[in-house]
Amino acid sequence: MSTPARITLIRGGETALVDRAVAEAVRAIKGQAAGAERLVVEAGDEDSANDLRQACAPTLFGEDLIVHIVGLHSADEAFATALAEVLADQPDTVWLIVQHDGTAGGKKLLESVRGAGATEVECLAIKKGKRAIEVLSKEFARHRRHVTDDAVHVLYESVGHDMPMLFAAVGQLVADVPADPITEEHVRDYFAGVADVAGWQIADQVWQRKPSGALASVRYAASAGNDGAVGVMSVLALSSALRDIIRVGGMGPGASEADVARELGIPPWKVKLLRAQWSRWSGDQRRLAASIIELADAEAMMKGGLRPGQSLDVEQKLYALEKLVVSSSAR
Repeated sequence: MSTPARITLIRGGETALVDRAVAEAVRAIKGQAAGAERLVVEAGDEDSANDLRQACAPTLFGEDLIVHIVGLHSADEAFATALAEVLADQPDTVWLIVQHDGTAGGKKLLESVRGAGATEVECLAIKKGKRAIEVLSKEFARHRRHVTDDAVHVLYESVGHDMPMLFAAVGQLVADVPADPITEEHVRDYFAGVADVAGWQIADQVWQRKPSGALASVRYAASAGNDGAVGVMSVLALSSALRDIIRVGGMGPGASEADVARELGIPPWKVKLLRAQWSRWSGDQRRLAASIIELADAEAMMKGGLRPGQSLDVEQKLYALEKLVVSSSAR
């Protein structure tokens, strides 16, 4: 087993990556010092300098201690002095985990920690689209599992840009799906009962102009998941997808996928899908425009009713959603 770092510097504000880096650092230290306790010191607190000195002071019995310093970017001069003292004479029984959010604050302190020989873990914010897809692919690899590109794209599109949820979803898939590689079908099947995911799948069928598939997706989602949420989430997904289709269509066929992705702030792989959906409405774009009004009415119905004080029950909402997806996707 390799020796854990005496000082671990975690830089960045991507919560999922930060949480993992802290957990891995603590696990590595406990692998060598099983009895080590963890003490969190908030660098921006009024008494943080004294807290740090007390935590790092030698003890009578030499107990191992993990001192986790949070918010290095907000530290004041008193804390900076205390940290400099600790870095200059770090006790053998003290392990430091230092967390900085990656902003401009505390630059001198950041360099001091680096200069003390810290092992740095970068946890900067993950950009939407291509970068997030790359991180997800690496997450499957970290679990020593293979996954198809389509499966990663479907997972990202389904869950959205919520990295803690995406990491949790990867963990669920690798734990519960024995097949290798994990495919698009596995992702769709596994998350079939999640209202958000069901909404995206329904929208996919509608804008590809597949009314039978859209209707089947609505009924399956209602039977397999939270039928009370299916209507609301589906209309939101339909509206979001329609906006993207129109925006892509407005860019014209001459623009490259990279140019469209950059201009509209969407991942390049999604441009190809949206252009294919836009092409299915060629010559029928008045019908596409009419869908905007239908969706506005449907949103009101899913959230209550079209008249003040009117409220639809679950069955009425699902019936209205079925009519909507068939009407919107029909040629």
